[in-house]
Amino acid sequence: MADVRNESDREARNGLGRVWQWLDSAHDLIFSEANRTAMRQLAIRLSIAGFAIHLLLILLARTLAHPPQLIAEAGQNYLTAISTPFNFILFYEVLVLIAALPTSTTRSIASQFEIVSLIFIRDVFRDIGKAGDLVIGHKLTLESLPLFMDMWAGFLMFFLVTVFQHVAQMRTGVSVTSMPTRGTLRFIAQKRAVAAGLATLLMAMAAYNLGLFAIAVGRLLLTGQGTIDTSTTTFYNDVFTVMIFTDVLILILSLAVSGKYEMVFRNAAFIVSIILIRFALTEGYPYGAPLAIVAMLFGILTLMVYNYHQRINWPVAG
Repeated sequence: MADVRNESDREARNGLGRVWQWLDSAHDLIFSEANRTAMRQLAIRLSIAGFAIHLLLILLARTLAHPPQLIAEAGQNYLTAISTPFNFILFYEVLVLIAALPTSTTRSIASQFEIVSLIFIRDVFRDIGKAGDLVIGHKLTLESLPLFMDMWAGFLMFFLVTVFQHVAQMRTGVSVTSMPTRGTLRFIAQKRAVAAGLATLLMAMAAYNLGLFAIAVGRLLLTGQGTIDTSTTTFYNDVFTVMIFTDVLILILSLAVSGKYEMVFRNAAFIVSIILIRFALTEGYPYGAPLAIVAMLFGILTLMVYNYHQRINWPVAG
């Protein structure tokens, strides 16, 4: 009976191993150098095309006496068109984030912080379009407050991302073995498999949102009723929700390599930071930006304490 059970367990492990190997091969295919270059070039072309189309729609909305509803949805402020190419750039940055998953946890978290900062700086252009007059009678209008909040929040996030990367590169005094262990290699392969699955899910989410956008445009053309939601906030909320569960999965997988207290706490604290950022994207003005900044500060402080913990617990020779 024991031999039968051991044989069944071995077959299950082999089956699971084949799945991991298939996903690992899919990672090499998706994130090959040729595909990365192609995705970057596609993002550039789509950014230029989207920018030009949005500018043309705004021109028509400003010049036509009675523009159709579809054209009127583009608005009349040329500066709002700047946010359109940022949407394609952000999507490419998410793909870069997924590609960075197998490298290191800190690199992955830094990429997520970078995406949030880009979202807030993109929103500055959206705020400009909504604000209308920023100054009336030498006084700032209430409509201008979200603009300045997002502008300075984006800049501060840019600074905090730099600080986080600097702290991540600080030497802790812990020696690094030249040859990775078998468990480490397996963990890297598992993260590559997770990245491949995540990239597939991201493409499906993007296709779903594009489908909703196409349906809204079609309804507007056919009936002349309804509105088009050009905001991508919901999409990126979903992206960060998926990233939360992805980080939890990677945390669980990392226990097979190292179950040290400081490593588990650090990775769990990073997940808390991403959860706070997820809430920040849904809150909006005026609580969204401060919440995202607090999340980044929490991640930085966690990494600083982790480095210090590593330093004081590393045995000193002599």
